[in-house]
Amino acid sequence: MKSPRKYLQITKITMANSLVYIWNFLSKNVFFIFIMFIYMMLWKNIYGQKGSSVGGLTINQMIWYLVVTELVTLSRTDVHIQINEDVKSGNIAYLLTKPYNYVLYCFSYFVGEVGIKLLTNGAIGLVIGMIYAGSLKNFTFTHLPFILLSLLVGCSINFFIYMILALTSFWFEENTPFFWIYSKLIFTLGGMLMPIELFPIWLQKVAHYLPFAYVTYVPARLTVDFSFTNFYRQFSIQVIYLILFFTLSIVLYRKGARNLNVNGG
Repeated sequence: MKSPRKYLQITKITMANSLVYIWNFLSKNVFFIFIMFIYMMLWKNIYGQKGSSVGGLTINQMIWYLVVTELVTLSRTDVHIQINEDVKSGNIAYLLTKPYNYVLYCFSYFVGEVGIKLLTNGAIGLVIGMIYAGSLKNFTFTHLPFILLSLLVGCSINFFIYMILALTSFWFEENTPFFWIYSKLIFTLGGMLMPIELFPIWLQKVAHYLPFAYVTYVPARLTVDFSFTNFYRQFSIQVIYLILFFTLSIVLYRKGARNLNVNGG
């Protein structure tokens, strides 16, 4: 049985390495500020034409909604790129001999890096939200632990989907288009660009059944319009998707490792 202590050490080492290059993390927030400025200009113009409420959200709520969706999206890691390279280069055969589960190792790395990113991006996002929209109306700090829990699970779902796509390189020589397609699905059906309530009714129903909304839309919607009824219902679905994608990543990795043929390596 593999000790969980070793995975905790991987997380600690990753966090320590990330702190060494903290200014690299902060410099990436320039894009965060820029994209939020564009969104603010866009939505202020829309609200100027449509009125005080769009999709059931005020302009104040909409800006904070977009802050959270961008926070989740920009806080992902690029560990899936390394997974892709490990499989394609054959380095995965060497990693199979290590005394740890490769999937859990990658997740431990993700936890360490995303922890720092959420702190830095969250601080910048808070400043952006306060400057662009002011304090979030009807927000209470008693809801914050539940919102953070939903946000962390959303980030974890995002990681395991990316990992599953990376592991397809066991069978596909070129799988880069999968990442591109997934990023666009998050952008649209995941509610990153706009709340799902602005979609046609039929598309809303489809989006609520797909996993993409549970990555970005659900944490953002709970932030601006929290209710325990919605939290229990939506968070339970998030947990189901998390278990599903975690299990699928384990299965794909084991199946791929069994059938591994390293060419020239």
